[in-house]
Amino acid sequence: MTQQNISRMAEAWRTISRKQATQADRDNATRMALQQCGEYLIAIHDMAEIEQRRYEFLANRLCDYFWQHNRAYRTKQTPGYPGHFGCRARVRQFKLECHWYYNQFIEQPKGSGKHKVLSHYLPRNGQFSYYKATFTPAHDWEKPVILATEEGFALIRQLNDQLMQMRRLSRSSQRLLGTLIQHLDEMEVLS
Repeated sequence: MTQQNISRMAEAWRTISRKQATQADRDNATRMALQQCGEYLIAIHDMAEIEQRRYEFLANRLCDYFWQHNRAYRTKQTPGYPGHFGCRARVRQFKLECHWYYNQFIEQPKGSGKHKVLSHYLPRNGQFSYYKATFTPAHDWEKPVILATEEGFALIRQLNDQLMQMRRLSRSSQRLLGTLIQHLDEMEVLS
């Protein structure tokens, strides 16, 4: 919807509210207003799910950046090979997760040259970001990209938190709108 359409619709509602109309016109406008209010609140709630998937995509782009850097530096000759930190972003049960984990490499069977990887998720102690001390064990070649990636994750976590607040408010507003409809019915405004 363009800004011009939004302005037109807002002006139409302003005109309706100031217009001296018949009772039937006011009743129809009241029903239409309540219906559109409900549709708007449902749309906010539904669009929040789509927006969260966009945040997931952006978080995964940050993961891609981290892993691209990791692969570029990770060779058998790299000091501290292999890198021990990893990251992951996903939506699970309507929650956006941007996690870091620490990989532990266990050699499988002796002399085979293969390793089993055990990943340990790192707890996030900060509200929206990991403390920098979490990444103290990172190698010199890992640390800058970890910190840059985590800074992006922190911004996405904040955006997602505000999005979830809007989603909760839209649900709360839907309940309030239902209460308003009942109240108007009891006042016989909608009769």
